[in-house]
Parts: sequence; C-alpha cells; structure tokens
Amino acid sequence: MKDMLTIIYEALLQNSLINEKITAERIGYYVYGEDKDHTKTFMIIEPLGPPLPGVVGSDKELNVQHTFQIDVQGTDRKELKVIQKQVKAVMLSLGYGQLPEGLDEWLPDVKRYVDARRYRGLTKLYDTDY
Repeated sequence: MKDMLTIIYEALLQNSLINEKITAERIGYYVYGEDKDHTKTFMIIEPLGPPLPGVVGSDKELNVQHTFQIDVQGTDRKELKVIQKQVKAVMLSLGYGQLPEGLDEWLPDVKRYVDARRYRGLTKLYDTDY
C-alpha cells in the first residue's frame, strides 16, 4: 500500500532549497510536536481528509483524490514565501493544484508567521492503492 504523506515528504526533501532551509527532522506529519525546536523554520504536512474516489467507471475506482495542507512556520516572513514557492513547484510536479483556502498570518501568542497552503490532486489512472 502506498502512503501519499511519505511520497510528498520525500519529494519536498529532494528540493535543494527546502532541504537547505528545513531539515528532515523539522517536517512533521499532522502536527509539529511541542517538544521540538520552534525557533527555527518548520513545516507541517496534514491531510485534510481521507483519500476519496476520483474517477469511477464500471463500478470501479480508477484513481484517488487527495487534499493536503502544508504549513510553513517561522520568524522570517519572506523566507516562508520563498519556501512556499518551492513547495508549490514540488506539489505541481506531483500533480497537485493549489486551492484558494489557506493562511498567511502572524501568530502573536507564539511570535511566528504561518503560511499555510492547500493542495488537491488526483493520482494517475489505475493508481488506487492508498
């Protein structure tokens, strides 16, 4: 069985700028633990629901739709934008398009910026093992 979270994680780390700015241990699935270093830029990859049937034909699921939110948080607002531009390029290469929802805010309680973007994509035809 395939895991789209792992596929996205590995694709993001293959991007040299992302790998330089955010190391593997600073990318979390679903949440970024409270016990981790929040003073450096970090990323959260979060599914926004379970995989859904994409195209259906002859009573059979032919592909799968996934929706994810990718948050980049840190103290340098401009750096977050540079990283998110690279995230968008990686997600486009995986067949995901950006959705209009998301966040671009300063979080005063924790003194960090957050740039959260949502992406939706379909797997290739007959790629349904998720």
